[in-house]
Amino acid sequence: MSQRLTSQYNSVIIYSVHHFAKMNITTSNDFDPDKDIPDLSGKVCIHLKRSTLVHVARSLTNHFQIFVVTGGSAGIGYGVVAHLLQHNASAIHLLSNKEEHAESAITALADWGDTSKVHWHQTNLEDLASVRNIGNELATLPHLNALLLNAGLGVGVYNESRDCIDTHMQVNVFAQYLLMMQLLPVLQKTPDARIVWQSSELHRFVPSDVKFRDLTEINQDIGPSYLYNRSKLAEILAVRSLTRRLREAGKLSSLWINATHPGAVSTNQPKQAEEAYGIVGKVGAALVRPFMSDPVKQGCRPMLYAATSSEIVEKNIQGAYIMPYKKVSEPSKQALDDDLADSLWTLCENLLKEKLGQLPYFGF
Repeated sequence: MSQRLTSQYNSVIIYSVHHFAKMNITTSNDFDPDKDIPDLSGKVCIHLKRSTLVHVARSLTNHFQIFVVTGGSAGIGYGVVAHLLQHNASAIHLLSNKEEHAESAITALADWGDTSKVHWHQTNLEDLASVRNIGNELATLPHLNALLLNAGLGVGVYNESRDCIDTHMQVNVFAQYLLMMQLLPVLQKTPDARIVWQSSELHRFVPSDVKFRDLTEINQDIGPSYLYNRSKLAEILAVRSLTRRLREAGKLSSLWINATHPGAVSTNQPKQAEEAYGIVGKVGAALVRPFMSDPVKQGCRPMLYAATSSEIVEKNIQGAYIMPYKKVSEPSKQALDDDLADSLWTLCENLLKEKLGQLPYFGF
């Protein structure tokens, strides 16, 4: 391994051990998904004094809670689905790629609730056409209370998708951006709907020359850590850019859009780092492992807070970056750069049009 890559990874590990240890020790349990998520069941109560069509529609929408979760068959995504099921969500659309993983997850979810409410959609985020097909199907939902964009590749080696795009940016950003834009109309017509994008504190470690100009820049192997970190930065930029564009167009309505950081969570992502960095990766993973939290008990909390808590509306938490468990924090200077956000947005639109043709839900 080159000295540059080793240094890159070591700096991330040092920060991770210091930051995650401090965060997990001092963070109070401010959001407990076992008790703080409201009832999401299909019980409908329409009061006669409020029986206009508008109020009836709002009541129906607020009670029949429908969720879409990417990467919901393992790790944090599984924890998200489990707690939504625990609190009687009416329907959960789980998007993942491998059928055996989905079957195993749904079997285990029986401990959390009625798994007939969980609907699996095979979705390969490395294939934009696959994502478009699923998005078109889900766009016919009567309403959608929350879109939780949780799926993602961790620190790992450079690869290209079948669309000839860096897999970190395609899986973590472009594919889920596509899904977000496809489902935006149904989200906009749902009162107090949420979009939540799972980012990471590692978005702070991105080279200054990242500009999101074009595919040539994206398809440069900048090292396993930077490939991951860049995609996490892009997710926050996408959240902030969508929020700003909708607000300026007068279309933000009651849609709430935020990014979250899960904390140091025990998932399969450290194994990707081990494969990418060899013995250095194994040592780094061993250093961080004692500070890792459980994805079902702790790791899913910020995302569930952003997706279900009434505090998002009450405190006007919009276009924000939320750290464990519900702390609104300022992201990096790069993440606050509107010009960089515009570059990313333009890249997303142009790249998807190039790969898929003209898309009707873009253009604002």
